[in-house]
Amino acid sequence: MADKAALEEQLVDRARDLGPVLIERACQAELDRRISTDTDQDFREAGFYRALQPARYGGMELNYGAQTAFARELGRACASSGWVGGIIACHGWMAGMFPDEAQAEIWGDDADIALATSFLPVGVSVERNGAELNISGRWRFSSGVDLCGWAILLVLVPAEGGNGPPDPVFALVDLAECRVEDAWNSAGLAATGSNDIVVESAVIPPHRMMRVLELRGDATPGSDAHNSYLYRLPLFAVFPFNIIGPALGAARGALDAVIVDLTSRQSVTGADLSRVATVHQRIGKATALLDAADAVTAQLRGEIVSKGKAGEAFEMAERGRYRLNLGHVAQNCCDAVDTLLPLTGGRGLETSHPMQRAWRDVHAVSQHIGLVWDLQTGLYGNILLGHGSPDPKL
Repeated sequence: MADKAALEEQLVDRARDLGPVLIERACQAELDRRISTDTDQDFREAGFYRALQPARYGGMELNYGAQTAFARELGRACASSGWVGGIIACHGWMAGMFPDEAQAEIWGDDADIALATSFLPVGVSVERNGAELNISGRWRFSSGVDLCGWAILLVLVPAEGGNGPPDPVFALVDLAECRVEDAWNSAGLAATGSNDIVVESAVIPPHRMMRVLELRGDATPGSDAHNSYLYRLPLFAVFPFNIIGPALGAARGALDAVIVDLTSRQSVTGADLSRVATVHQRIGKATALLDAADAVTAQLRGEIVSKGKAGEAFEMAERGRYRLNLGHVAQNCCDAVDTLLPLTGGRGLETSHPMQRAWRDVHAVSQHIGLVWDLQTGLYGNILLGHGSPDPKL
């Protein structure tokens, strides 16, 4: 296999090359509430979905954060496209933690099979039947599910005997045995096709299950099958890297668009806005915010990859700091687009203007539970002040 850094750079270059066509498709994608089949095909040909997929099953098995890098570049043109490309790539990473028997079911006949996830069960019924589970119900917000063949669902399994809290388990389901309901209508990330998965009495054998509390940085059911640190990383501590890329890209794309706007037109009064001091201040502030966000993301990613390769333990304070700082990166992206929006005037609110879409998408990304600022500060404060993590999954 080619050098992993070179392969990652190829993916970033392919994402950059797709930028113009993604810009052309963005408005229609929002109307359709999903990326097009052409975009999905472009992503498959580029190899985005296989970035973190185990090499044993046809994946690239790149370093963690490769998905962040190319999703950032895709997000510069269309955040919804960046979200779908990056999040489906991360699902290949998660599937690599399942028992090898499950991975063979997914990819044994077709390495191009993509996976969806949903961490939001609603009205779900779970019954134990020996070592198996029987599940029914609805799982919401499954991004890109229409493009996928399998899905990883969060299932809260009642404690045996009804004593104690439920045990969170990831269950792998064949989407051919489920129903995908067109339910996604959102102001931001509107083209991610984050529809609902409806399951009617699916039997989950043991090899298609994975206890969430066993994904905190130790060996996983799948790590024995692959000689890579990827499948031993603490899943929820590093998960925000899978979703921050589109925000970084969309905010940077908004900055690019505003600069083009300001250097190609005059105000209604005839003034040259590119010479106005307050305009300079806003451009400078947004640039500094985004440069800082990129730098922090790169620094944290480097730490995680280095520790993962060395087989070092991830201390709880480090896990909380990853979540804290990526939450702050999301805040920087929001602050940047908030700073830039007034420079576009009324035109920036038109649906044909890229600024309004970037503004909506960046704020939508920041609403993910893995990035919400209040949650991350509370999490880190508890850890740093000696009270432990309030989130047992960390």
